[in-house]
Formats: sequence, C-alpha cells, structure tokens
Amino acid sequence: MQLFDMLEQKIKAHQPKIVFPEGIDARVLGAAVRLKKDGLVTPVVIGPRAQIEETATANGIDVTGLDTIDPASYAGIDELVASFVERRKGKATEEQARAVILKDVNTFGTMLVHTGQAEGLVSG
Repeated sequence: MQLFDMLEQKIKAHQPKIVFPEGIDARVLGAAVRLKKDGLVTPVVIGPRAQIEETATANGIDVTGLDTIDPASYAGIDELVASFVERRKGKATEEQARAVILKDVNTFGTMLVHTGQAEGLVSG
C-alpha cells in the first residue's frame, strides 16, 4: 500500500475538524469544500457567511453544508478571549484580546484549536 493511500485511510477514519481561517479566499474555500467532499476532514471556514457565499458564487463553489464561523457573531468568543488572556499571562488585557481575536482570523482559528474546538488549522 502506498504511503498516501495509507494516510488517506487513517484521515478518513478520523475526519479531523480543521480550521480554514481565510474563508473568503476562493482557493481556501475551494480546498475546504473538496476536502469535505472527499471525506478527509470536517472543515470549519472562518469569515462572514455573506462574504463566503459571495466568494463561492463568484467562483462556482457549492458551500452547502459547510460549517462557517463569523468571529464578529461567534457565541463562544468569551471563552476564546479568556483563554487568550490566560495564555498571554498579563501581556494582554481582555479588551486587547477581544480586539486581536476579532480582527485576526488566524489568531481566532488558533484559539479554536487551543481550546479544543478543532484539531488543526490550515494557514496560507
């Protein structure tokens, strides 16, 4: 059995939840959709749903059933902020943490992984 075939079988059996922080990028969105379709990962795409759908429509990508999170309206933001402040140990206030997490999709995605809400993150 080839190495890639073996890895594909192992990944398909687990289907890890992977964060795609740059969800309004057509290449990232296309990759997330393909990996989901192939049954390899459970993608979580970060970005405003309206912008994700706009990108998808403009590029012929079907995002039906794709999990998306908009940091601006994420219900679990308080947990991410508290974890970020704890992790930074006095180097960031709650207000600073909230601003950073909400503005930087990579930090937001990293905090999802750090708090156990996803198993990995793809960064371009």
